[in-house]
Amino acid sequence: MRVKGLAILLAVLLSVIPLGGCGGSKTATEPNEKAETGGTAQNDKKEADNKEQKKDGFVIGFANGYIGNTWRAQFVENFENAAKKYKEEGILKDFQVANSNADVTQQLNQLNSMINSGVDALMIDPVSATSLSSVVAKAKQKGILVVITNDPAAYEGTYAVIGNNDAFWRIQAKWIAEKLEGKGDIVQITGLAGNTADTLRVEAAKDVLSEYPGIKVLASVPGGWSQSEAQKVMSTFLSTYNKIDGILMQDVMAEGVLRAYENVGKELPLMTGDYTFSFLRAWKDKPEMESIGVPYAPGIAVDALRITIGLLQGKEIKEDTYQPNPLNPSLKNAVMIDPPYVVTKEGKQDAPWMEGLHFTKAITLDEAVKLGEGKASTAALDASLTDEQISTFFK
Repeated sequence: MRVKGLAILLAVLLSVIPLGGCGGSKTATEPNEKAETGGTAQNDKKEADNKEQKKDGFVIGFANGYIGNTWRAQFVENFENAAKKYKEEGILKDFQVANSNADVTQQLNQLNSMINSGVDALMIDPVSATSLSSVVAKAKQKGILVVITNDPAAYEGTYAVIGNNDAFWRIQAKWIAEKLEGKGDIVQITGLAGNTADTLRVEAAKDVLSEYPGIKVLASVPGGWSQSEAQKVMSTFLSTYNKIDGILMQDVMAEGVLRAYENVGKELPLMTGDYTFSFLRAWKDKPEMESIGVPYAPGIAVDALRITIGLLQGKEIKEDTYQPNPLNPSLKNAVMIDPPYVVTKEGKQDAPWMEGLHFTKAITLDEAVKLGEGKASTAALDASLTDEQISTFFK
């Protein structure tokens, strides 16, 4: 009887042990809340497994859509320098960089190669905002994170870390309107006609100037983000209009406008400027000149990299951080990066054109020139967000 009693006791203990080993996990009969979300549970498991397998570091592919100017060279260099540091720290196992010379087919081939090599994330500066459907679908099917970087594109299931083109020209339009005290005749030199960034900027300026009915836009002509083209456009303006109170132009064209004025010997009016150190130095040498410099910073490559790494590590972006995608306002997946600096002679943080900006610092012209000490004249005034600032985007 004693043996039989022990056998019964042992059977009871064995029946209890499996339940204790389950801890607080769900039993097979409990519902799975994500089972009805069309594959969300499966995707989440794939991402979780991926993070578990990547304790030795992630692999990121960076596809840059254009490499034909100094801004792009600085953009790519910023990414590479930051990625090397993350690799030294063990956060990245490796990274790949591919540059395309605005060739859609070439970029798609580069992206497919990255996917096939087993990257954990793709950072894409798109050649074309509408050319990525197949490669995005392929990446998502393989559980690869996709982060659109710098130039916008709108695809469900992706993130977009992009420069705030609206803020970029809104600041400058507000500056020129306030400096003119709401009255005067101005000309506009826009960027590359049909380009997404140019379109967003033009709409922002139009919105600002609609609040100043006393300001008349005499003409608006594309300058193609070219100094030589801007010089031609400005020369035509000077031969056409007797009175120009201000010039509202986009980046990298200001020195072309300066040359147009020097050629005719006329005094410079108010003009929005540039953020290359060659222009900032030229501006400092002209005490009578009144301008503003707003960097569209190549450092956005670093901002996008830091956010990509955070997402790979399982962090979630705060809902109030997301803004509507510029190309599809119904898709709220954009993290907009405002310009890091606004350069004026006074550097006033409380100026009207500084309203609504996030992490943007007003600095003086002297401070901007000092930041460029030892740097090439073609280099851009640049900065990226700090780790602490990036952390505010995450839950």
